[in-house]
Amino acid sequence: MKLGTLFLENKLILAPMLQVSTAPFRRFCRKFGNIGLVCVPMLYTKRIETHSRSVLRYLQKIEEERPVSVQLIGSDLDALKSSIDFLESYQFDVLDINAGCPSRRAIKAKEGGYLLKNLGELETLLKTSVKYSSRPVSLKMRTGFNNTNNIETIADIVNRSGIDFLTIHGRTVKDRYYDSTLDLNTIKKIKSLVKIPVVGNGNIYDGLTAEKFLEFTNVDALMIGRASMRNPEIFQQINQYFSKGIEPKHENSFSKVRKNLKLYEECVDEYLDNTIDMPFSHEKFKLMELRRNAIWFTKNIQDAISLRTQISKTKNLEELRDLTAFD
Repeated sequence: MKLGTLFLENKLILAPMLQVSTAPFRRFCRKFGNIGLVCVPMLYTKRIETHSRSVLRYLQKIEEERPVSVQLIGSDLDALKSSIDFLESYQFDVLDINAGCPSRRAIKAKEGGYLLKNLGELETLLKTSVKYSSRPVSLKMRTGFNNTNNIETIADIVNRSGIDFLTIHGRTVKDRYYDSTLDLNTIKKIKSLVKIPVVGNGNIYDGLTAEKFLEFTNVDALMIGRASMRNPEIFQQINQYFSKGIEPKHENSFSKVRKNLKLYEECVDEYLDNTIDMPFSHEKFKLMELRRNAIWFTKNIQDAISLRTQISKTKNLEELRDLTAFD
């Protein structure tokens, strides 16, 4: 499919989730099936400007993951220009601007989701990104800050900005991630107002919810985030549903957890091979990755709460492997 000037194998995108969609996780999800685009989670422009070495580990080997997007967060124009210049030496496909992060840190710094309260600054950031970036530029945003009253103004800004496509999460910044607040009506509205492709995001858990999202909003592609954390097969399952009308039932089991952890460890090792500029040892990195994902993978397993608590307390790989052997 075509997304702006970008040609993708399918219309599914892995969301940029901070401390979740790491390089090993992106590689892992692609082991199960094709994903149109994967995303490097937000990099702070101020950090790149002042301490660029601190972000090197997030960008290593991204050329192996193409097509891949790199997301920036920040509101300082000079830092944005410096960040774009710094990224020019890397091989990636899309520069994404974050105007949706609801974290206290982002709001306090007047960046991320806060930009939906400061639309003049948002427009300047987008036009600057388009001017200085050699890659296509996209925007990831929410439906508004406290409400959706200015969605038409936002649509006008998007149309004037020159960006290639828009990704919209169907909640306001204030709504954070509460399931009940998903607003497909506003996504449908902005899709009708903008002149570029739109990617929809929010509460897509399987083929049926993906189909309903597409049919109701008429968006061009779908971004999937939290559902992939407990079910990395979701992209394959949705593609199968679209192509064959089959809705595979997602069931968890001890054997599946073992299999996923083994495959994940292989992805971590693959990533770490010849990787440098890590802030800590490879063994510590591997423990962090495996422990975090073991907690996600064990959702709905027998005695899951107790097991996940034990997993979170493991101090080394040997303890983690013993705990997840399930013999």
